[in-house]
Amino acid sequence: MKGFMFFLSVVLVALLTACGGADLVDTPPEILYGQDVCSNCNMIISEENYASAYWTADGEARRFDDMGEMLQFMQSNPEERASTWVHDVNTAEWLRAEEAWIVMNAGLMTPMGTGVVAVANEEDARALAFEQEDAVVLTFGDLLDRLDSGELMIGMGN
Repeated sequence: MKGFMFFLSVVLVALLTACGGADLVDTPPEILYGQDVCSNCNMIISEENYASAYWTADGEARRFDDMGEMLQFMQSNPEERASTWVHDVNTAEWLRAEEAWIVMNAGLMTPMGTGVVAVANEEDARALAFEQEDAVVLTFGDLLDRLDSGELMIGMGN
């Protein structure tokens, strides 16, 4: 049985590659708002501006109702990611996470209360953080580094 599952995995990866799987991860996973559920909490994803997603290296989509939920999931379920996507909270435009600016701010209301949002540029990020005690503005890479080191934590209802 294990051999069959391995064979099936190899065939799936080969099919994804042959059928444009590499192109697939260059676009955000589709989210059917009001229908799809969060990969972390299993609640329905309904607010586009806060949703985030990523593709695994195996071509599986992970979808989240709140960027903080995605970060929590990534910490507790480490897996190789092919691409990571966030929405600009102001415009609902998809952004590659690596190109976005992240704001962590207890004053921001997000679907699961994590207070973590993304925007396309540093100026917008600083505006969201303006005069908010303990607000943090950083790149996605810096955020992951600080989460990994334990310097920052994501919490619900912050």
